[in-house]
Amino acid sequence: MPPTRQPREGSSASLNGMTHAQVLLRAYARATNMLIAGRRFITSDGELTALLEAFGAQVITPDYSEGAPSTPTGLDVIFDLDEGAFPRPGAITVLAPGGSFQGVYAPDTSLLRGPEDPERIAWARMHMPVTEAAVRRIAHLLPGRRIGLALVLEPKTAALALMLAEAGAEVSVFGHASETRDDVADALRREGLKVFADSQATPEQENALAREFLAEDNEYLLDDGSHLIRMAHDPGRAPTALSALRGAAEETTSGLRPLRHFPLRVPVIASNDARSKTLFDNAYGTGQSCWTTVLDIIDPDGLGAPIPGMTVGIIGYGDVGKGCARFARALGARVSVVELDPVRALQARMDGFAVASLSEVASTAGLLMSATGEPSTIPLCALEALPEDAIVTVAGGVVGEVEIEQALAAGWTLTEAGPAHIQHLRDPNGKSLRLLEKGEGINYTAGEGNPIEIMDMSFGVQVAALTELLLHGDELEPGLHNLPIQADNAVAQAALDALRGAGNAQ
Repeated sequence: MPPTRQPREGSSASLNGMTHAQVLLRAYARATNMLIAGRRFITSDGELTALLEAFGAQVITPDYSEGAPSTPTGLDVIFDLDEGAFPRPGAITVLAPGGSFQGVYAPDTSLLRGPEDPERIAWARMHMPVTEAAVRRIAHLLPGRRIGLALVLEPKTAALALMLAEAGAEVSVFGHASETRDDVADALRREGLKVFADSQATPEQENALAREFLAEDNEYLLDDGSHLIRMAHDPGRAPTALSALRGAAEETTSGLRPLRHFPLRVPVIASNDARSKTLFDNAYGTGQSCWTTVLDIIDPDGLGAPIPGMTVGIIGYGDVGKGCARFARALGARVSVVELDPVRALQARMDGFAVASLSEVASTAGLLMSATGEPSTIPLCALEALPEDAIVTVAGGVVGEVEIEQALAAGWTLTEAGPAHIQHLRDPNGKSLRLLEKGEGINYTAGEGNPIEIMDMSFGVQVAALTELLLHGDELEPGLHNLPIQADNAVAQAALDALRGAGNAQ
């Protein structure tokens, strides 16, 4: 389960301005799982304004003068730090009277409890108008269609599954153990969906669940990482899956990479390559969710994580790396980028970041983050170069991005550190590193995944891909296909309308 503790009620959280702002921003993100970039925030606090704007938010100063509107409209978020602060109807309100955090409140003034809230699926669905409208447009095509979802199993995925099922589709859901929230899986089972997921499953049990999922003979498969697409092509593990499968869609860079050289026997829509997915999910969504999750893990009491002034190394400057680097700088870190591609390295330099070799960056990094989606991005030599107590983590991720097995073979040890999601990785000489969530993708294994609005766009793209397969799948040759540009643009326009509060994302 992701960390759920809010900053301690009544704590000052005022070590300095940046820390104070960091704590309150984290409280908002954890309570709501909503986006920061592009959203309008209302606050009179200068440090919060600076941090919010660095994250890409629009910030306005509250106006409580006579004749001014008493309440905001739309999807505004108010940070109220005044004495006597109270929840504002019609807006999300973060209350911190006198600088002491009190709580985050929904527009109906109810307290938002964060990931453990039993109404979390409903909350996510309430803020997914792009996906909801996309499913509604194809509702007449869905009755009786067998659709499999092999996605990170958290509230937003559950909302998508319920939308499809309510439209008449026969929906089954698979989740990798490290990507499964059991409460969400149970909620879907109570709604009558077939769910093949268990957060405690061993690798052998997870493989058995995957085989059972593919034995459902889904006609369409929406995948994350392409594990199930590739498994469906293996007659030894999924003997009937391919005969039933009419098409699939893949939503990740790491999932498309092996498919580009894979002998596909069905059409697969490269959802990840849609601009409305990769330009936003990876840079804005993953950047925000990785950093807020990391901060919650290393600072569980909400007193302020010591990121200002810390040297942070970001490995990779693709879309994920760009987002992680930008948000690290917004938090006050000194950011250095490691990038082998000279064009991307030049981009990093012109974006104002130091660019250096992995050995140079690792030798001084207080935190080293892989953002490549490639194995062995953080090799044993980098672990050896890191200073005592450095933090090692992965944004997004594939298995083996941190060379843990190689380290253990070289005499290192791996033990739980005490706080949730942290392990001690010690070398033979006694140096200890803080490894987060055993080197797996930090935002979805220890956090709640990307913000709701971001996944609304990504799932909007997945539904657009499903639409293409339903309408034109029989005309497509086996292999990878791009989502038509018109469908891509439609998702982006709907998301823009929703973020504006225009009410026309239908």
